[in-house]
Amino acid sequence: MDRLLPFIMAGDPAVDSLAGLLHAAKAAGIATIEVGVPHSDPIADGPALQSAAQRAIERGVTAESVLQQLATINDSPDVVLFTYLNPLLQIGNPRLIDLLKKTPVRSLLVVDLPFGEEPELEAALLAAGYPIVPLLSPTTSIERAKQLLAERADPGPSSPFAQRFAYVVARLGITGEGTHDFAPIAERVAALHAITDRPLAVGFGLSEPQALASIRAMGATPVVGTALVQALANGIPAQAALAKFMEGVS
Repeated sequence: MDRLLPFIMAGDPAVDSLAGLLHAAKAAGIATIEVGVPHSDPIADGPALQSAAQRAIERGVTAESVLQQLATINDSPDVVLFTYLNPLLQIGNPRLIDLLKKTPVRSLLVVDLPFGEEPELEAALLAAGYPIVPLLSPTTSIERAKQLLAERADPGPSSPFAQRFAYVVARLGITGEGTHDFAPIAERVAALHAITDRPLAVGFGLSEPQALASIRAMGATPVVGTALVQALANGIPAQAALAKFMEGVS
């Protein structure tokens, strides 16, 4: 289990900041990181992530340019490419896979792609070694969760965290900082642990050390997105911003 799964937006706080951010994450002991492809019509992003994506889009950042930039980076944690379906379809299967092979991307989290919607794309990505991360919302029943986890199967303990984990959405709504009642989250994580041995990452609204510790105590990996993206946008150096969220991690 990874101790922290950070999220950053490609192209923000600057068009060429990705290499430095990934280098800082690796130096901070981060093993896996989500890199967001800026998208003009996000599903659940709160204001901070929407603003970061819009700034990146205005700088000319696209899915293809993100992959081209990642291809130049050697010193990086494993990358989970956080994206939407349409940018992938615009690139097309053969070129997409060719671009991915040059990058530290190990999996994709395609938030608007239900299993079976694009079977050819998903099968091609899986065959090339790029599984799509299962996404489990608070409204996903345990029976449906079993099905989703089987459809996007765990490649096994010898594979990296980036290719194994399932993403558990902590609450309904949009991303952003907020308070949580951790009891139902703990109950949810325990129910999922009862049906799967694969690692779980929990995200949406986590930022304070005690919140991160609460998720780790459940045997899951906390995801930090909005708070980190906002810190970087405010000019806080990546190393300092990451250190805050890694504080107390052994």
